[in-house]
Amino acid sequence: MPFRLLFGIFVFWAFSGVQARAGATLDAIKRSGIVRCGARTAANAYAYQVDGEWRGIDVEICRLIASAVTGRAEAVQIVPVNREEGFKLLSDGRIDVLNAATPWTMEQELLSDAAFPAVFYYDALAFIGHYNPEATSMNDYRGAKVCVENTPFLAREIDAYNHRHRLEMRVMKMPTLARAKELLYLKRCDLVLARLETLHSDYFKKAPEDVDLVVLPEIVRTYPAGPYIRDDDKELFKILRWLVYAVVKAEEKGISSQNIEDFQNTADPEIQNLLGQNKAVADRMGLDAGWIYRALSQRGNYGEIYRRALGDKSVLKLNRTANRLVKDGGLLSAPDFDR
Repeated sequence: MPFRLLFGIFVFWAFSGVQARAGATLDAIKRSGIVRCGARTAANAYAYQVDGEWRGIDVEICRLIASAVTGRAEAVQIVPVNREEGFKLLSDGRIDVLNAATPWTMEQELLSDAAFPAVFYYDALAFIGHYNPEATSMNDYRGAKVCVENTPFLAREIDAYNHRHRLEMRVMKMPTLARAKELLYLKRCDLVLARLETLHSDYFKKAPEDVDLVVLPEIVRTYPAGPYIRDDDKELFKILRWLVYAVVKAEEKGISSQNIEDFQNTADPEIQNLLGQNKAVADRMGLDAGWIYRALSQRGNYGEIYRRALGDKSVLKLNRTANRLVKDGGLLSAPDFDR
């Protein structure tokens, strides 16, 4: 057989294999009708159950995908994971999406063979500690004993914060957050550093009666967080990226789950793409034209999602702060949806 023919067959085989892998997860979701999501459930902040129903910001990401791809926002399987085992499950194909309150970092993305489609929210690190009516700034906690879960991310952040502000804190790195909380209750730690959502969850609200805790207003670090997928899932990467941008763009345009029908006859080309009136765009995604429309009508715009998952309609009652739109003083914006 001529070399050029052999080479052509090899290239075709290799390219076909890449394409098959790239769309494998999307095809599997379509066949099963279920999106399998790894989520952090250890603290009732990111994924938790109320009367048997999964809620939380990590769950919202999964429901967005499910509503867009399957047409049913409830078509999700939540798999409890921590960050370390989550990447292994993702790599092995046992989950489709990893949330697990995972920050977006260069090292995390490149060394885990995963891809990060878009920032879904900005998380923050803060302190919880014993109430001190005389404390007016972090200088009043100089030399304090701080317990922190010994993950590379948290350990690095507390060390950097301590050095930057010269607070001479005595950092005690614990094997788990549960152990850090236990020592805080026993008053062997003055403070615990953790994610803001965790500090405002009922994880710390069930303290003994003689323990009076308060979340300090100091924000140690704000950082981007969101979903990871396998780095060869090119179709799912595009779908998830533009779903996240779509809910942000919808809020920018004033579109919500309650008024979306009012925009059906719009002349705005961005809204036309949001509502699936450009079939060519959907075809490139491997989905039907109504995929974003379904997500918006079932889950709402970003503001609606935030209120339900983290804001005043959730157990956390967190202010949006960094998760406001740019025009409102936050960090969230979306690229254009037209040419």
